[in-house]
Amino acid sequence: MTPKADNKHASRSARTRERFIEAAQRLFAERSIDSVSLNEITVAAGQKNRNALQYHFGNREGLLQAIINQHAPRVLQLRGNYLDQRAIDETPPARLAALALVMPMVDYLEENPGAIHYIKILSQLAALNSSILNPSTRSKLSFQNDDRLELVMRKALAHLEPAEAKRRIFLAVSFTFHGIADICRAAERKDTNRVLQNRPALFEQTVLAVEMLFSAPSRG
Repeated sequence: MTPKADNKHASRSARTRERFIEAAQRLFAERSIDSVSLNEITVAAGQKNRNALQYHFGNREGLLQAIINQHAPRVLQLRGNYLDQRAIDETPPARLAALALVMPMVDYLEENPGAIHYIKILSQLAALNSSILNPSTRSKLSFQNDDRLELVMRKALAHLEPAEAKRRIFLAVSFTFHGIADICRAAERKDTNRVLQNRPALFEQTVLAVEMLFSAPSRG
């Protein structure tokens, strides 16, 4: 195969992968990961070859990993805006942990409204499929965990026993993704109360709720 033919093939293959990712994340977000078949994704991606998805991604988990890999690096980059040395030195740990968990997702959503599909997918995946949050998981998905965020959260939860700290992190992550997704769903609906359509205020309330979860004393 000539270099020109190689380049053409690579370009066509990349476009096919992108169509699969776009179709999958839309369907997974609108319905649910478990209720969408790989054949439906193939049809929605405009592909006639039923083996094409398997060729590009291997299986459903491979496709989900590709979706995560497409979005996670930018979120990681945006998180750096909240975790510079000055913020670490001057911001109370619980507040800093809440900001660093919630706001990079909000910022990413503001610059890329289509990222709502990714956030809705994370709301289905992140808490139970992460080996950090759920060590017993059999999932091989990698969420590109941020060591800086983990360090800040551990500092914010230092007043708790390890088991309770893990429960708080699990709840904080779950609350964050479900909360952001529901805020966006509310803003999309025409019959939603005006109070629930104020996204900036609701995002700030999400940060506050996560901050309280991190800082609350132990009940034990």
